[in-house]
Amino acid sequence: MDHARTTGSNVKILWQKIAGFKMTNSHYYPNFSLKGLMADVTFCRLVKAGVRRQIFYLQTPTGGYFLKLSTLIRRKDRRRHFLLPFRRWAEWRNLHRLLNVGIATATPVMKGESKGSAPPMFFVLTAEVSGQPLAINSAADAAHLGDYIAMLHSNGILHVDLHPRNIIQSPEGQACLIDVQEVFFVPWMPRWLRIRNLGRLYFNLGCFNDWPDRRAEFLNSYNQSAFDLVKLDELKEAADRHQQRKYRSRTRRCCLNSTEFTVVKEGALNGFKRRDFSWGIKQLRQALINGTPLKGARVTGYNGVCIKTHRRRFFHQDRCKTSWKMSRALDVRGIAVPRALGYFVMKGQAYFLSEFMRDSVHLNDFLTSLSDPQEKRQALIKLALWLREIHDANVWQRDFKSRNILYRQHAYYLIDLESVRIRRLTQRDRIINLAQLNASLGNAITIRDRLRFYRYYAADAKLMRRTRRKHYQEIWDITKTKGTSDYGLYLERMTPCAVGKQNSERD
Repeated sequence: MDHARTTGSNVKILWQKIAGFKMTNSHYYPNFSLKGLMADVTFCRLVKAGVRRQIFYLQTPTGGYFLKLSTLIRRKDRRRHFLLPFRRWAEWRNLHRLLNVGIATATPVMKGESKGSAPPMFFVLTAEVSGQPLAINSAADAAHLGDYIAMLHSNGILHVDLHPRNIIQSPEGQACLIDVQEVFFVPWMPRWLRIRNLGRLYFNLGCFNDWPDRRAEFLNSYNQSAFDLVKLDELKEAADRHQQRKYRSRTRRCCLNSTEFTVVKEGALNGFKRRDFSWGIKQLRQALINGTPLKGARVTGYNGVCIKTHRRRFFHQDRCKTSWKMSRALDVRGIAVPRALGYFVMKGQAYFLSEFMRDSVHLNDFLTSLSDPQEKRQALIKLALWLREIHDANVWQRDFKSRNILYRQHAYYLIDLESVRIRRLTQRDRIINLAQLNASLGNAITIRDRLRFYRYYAADAKLMRRTRRKHYQEIWDITKTKGTSDYGLYLERMTPCAVGKQNSERD
């Protein structure tokens, strides 16, 4: 009963939106009636609920349909469609062109646009494609995919958003191209464009990284139908570029209206926050008055939220905004950080709000508390692999001390993100971070523990033994120039035997 009521409500809302549209049928469905479709709908589901675009799935006794409804809310979207009117019906034209050249795709049914409404709206209705999204379960599947992409390129068809979810495989094994808004027909496709397009698919098919046989079959099958051979190194380089673009794109979304974040404009309060975070100016003022100081007046804790405060000044870095952006940048790279909740600006003060992890401890306190040698060894190994993962992601913390690393529930978290930079790391940058961490661990971490930590950190670097010793000596040379007493590290108290062996111990 509830299911039928929900379907009827969705159909009614949808019909109210598009009832007065100017509609045009495709020649594949010349006698189709949208009103008749709405009357026959037995199930209606909102597949995508965006502000600018909504996708509805309509089920009828004779088959299913997808209706993509777009709304030009933003001014720049309306300006773009005014200057480039062909963009509005790009998917409609691409569907017909693909079917005309024999490429399987969703069959277009009807299109429609609003009559003088504000903001402008338009929709495209297509028939459902039977099958499942592309899955690479064997080397044969990878080879079939390579043949299919080579066939598209040889016909001058470029799908800019080439993703496994945009290729449907029918029960008979036939591949079908969907979501063709970004499909272009080019008379000649240069080699660099083919490599870039292949790199996008290679990046989106993450299973290729774990299955060399599938990767080889995919590339060999593609090269058999291509004019110029594509090398695996070129494919990996193109995939890396797409990964970096994805990182940048997902990082910037924290400062825009998106499905996860929203822009805040509430009187004297401006900034950004997560959509599921309900704080506003009233809650922020209450937290600043009743909160518990954690680090002087700069950091406050209140109701599970950690609030970092910084005075905004001209020609100075906005540390809170940097922390807000870096928290997102590290999150999309898979590096654990406290969950960022919001960035607010009020009367010249900037505030960075994040999750307050009450049950966490600083790294040095955690390692010092371990009395079992085996447990300490496993914790150091995990820390070494975690730090190597950070450096391999080109993330550099300028102030990499144990106080800026928290431990909670068998995981390490990076804090104090205002000092984080993402750039190409040199060996010197890595050594500086290792020295900063080395100087901020107490005497409970012995020379043997530190050697073991560095051995696991440098395991995949495949460095010569002499090079490892040189790097380790540089780490200790930098360590001796830093203040270590605040962390309980006194170099003179280390056993002479251990200190003397730091250059002779096998690492």
